[in-house]
Amino acid sequence: MKVILWIVLPCFSLLFVACPMTENALRSPNYTNERTLIADNHAYEANIRTVQLYRGDYELSYPVIYLNDPTPLSLEFDELLPPEEIESKFYVDFVNCDANWNPTNLLPIEFFEGFSQDQIDLYRRSEFTKISYFHYTYQFPKPERYFKISGNYLIKVYRNGNPKELVLTRRFIVVDRQVNIEPKYLINDRIQRLRLQELAFDVNVAGLEIINPAQDLQILVMQNFRWDNAVQIERPRFSRQEIYEYYINLIAGFNGGNEFRWHDIRSTRFYSESMRDVTELPQHYEITLYQDDERLKNSFGTLRDRNGGFFIEVQEWPNAADYSADYVMNKFRLKAKYRPNDEVYILGSFTDWQARPEFRMDYNESQARYEASLLLKQGVYDYQYASKAPSGKLLNEGDIEGKALETENYYNILIYYRAPTDRTDRIIGFLPLNYYD
Repeated sequence: MKVILWIVLPCFSLLFVACPMTENALRSPNYTNERTLIADNHAYEANIRTVQLYRGDYELSYPVIYLNDPTPLSLEFDELLPPEEIESKFYVDFVNCDANWNPTNLLPIEFFEGFSQDQIDLYRRSEFTKISYFHYTYQFPKPERYFKISGNYLIKVYRNGNPKELVLTRRFIVVDRQVNIEPKYLINDRIQRLRLQELAFDVNVAGLEIINPAQDLQILVMQNFRWDNAVQIERPRFSRQEIYEYYINLIAGFNGGNEFRWHDIRSTRFYSESMRDVTELPQHYEITLYQDDERLKNSFGTLRDRNGGFFIEVQEWPNAADYSADYVMNKFRLKAKYRPNDEVYILGSFTDWQARPEFRMDYNESQARYEASLLLKQGVYDYQYASKAPSGKLLNEGDIEGKALETENYYNILIYYRAPTDRTDRIIGFLPLNYYD
């Protein structure tokens, strides 16, 4: 559990000297811009960094709320600002979405008890960091403000009480556990694991009037809580009375990939296994990672990973990482042949599993490798490399990381239901499981 003192103190950070790599991130944003809502995990300003939304106090947990459960979600993010700038006035509100993440026309009073808009009043300026920032946190729901119906939701953060001055949006789900999900079998034996990678599960809908399960229910299977490659199961394989059996071949449905690589930057004084060199510059620290190689098709690592997750931590300040962790420039290098028809990206939950320009790698012909420099807050990050056609949408990790049958991932099963009188899709079942745990 984090220990946080929420007192706004004067900035004791070192003065920041702008440089080309971080000048845009620290430049004061244009507060007058009005932005169109993007129903996805998205930051609308370059100086909004390290956005996290998780359950309770565990940074690696998924953003899931259960009706009638008091455990809140924690939203945390940083705004990089020069030392002379003061804190911003941020507000939050919520948007209900259907199963396909299209915002619905439901009013807040229809899905939320109490006033849905609120101000973020917990913040603190960074201390003893080369790059100056304010750290913000907000927890919801609250005892007097809570969700009345389940489904897909966005939390949106905006400036100065103006909902059109969007700063960030983040996806989360609210679950009303009305159905029982029972996995029929899990492949735990290594030999069986090499032969089969599939999942079958029963959904017991007792008490619900399900006439046509293929139409009334939407079954979604997610890998590592990724929305970009989630698989929808169209119809049950078998049914008996009020129980429907669903099946998915995980090899065909997902790219198993490989175990994640990891980068530990909890200290700028002591080298971790992933750090080749550390350089202290006047404006920031610069860390060079050991060069990575493409993984052969049949190569597989057995290191325990976080399945793409990350957490913030500082070795020297274990109880004050939120505002004492510095932002450091990290130089990633991937030894690989040039892919003329593809773009190469760094991928993980810290990239929101998206192919954004700041995570794209450039090819260095003289060194025969892809390179990218990322500004990251101190902590531990899981990552992989992925390729993508310039005109394509899906990222392909298997092209660089390989496709190992033994790869362990987290899987989640979501059950959506829309009754004839409903105006949105409700989530009536959710089962998180580690398939090979």
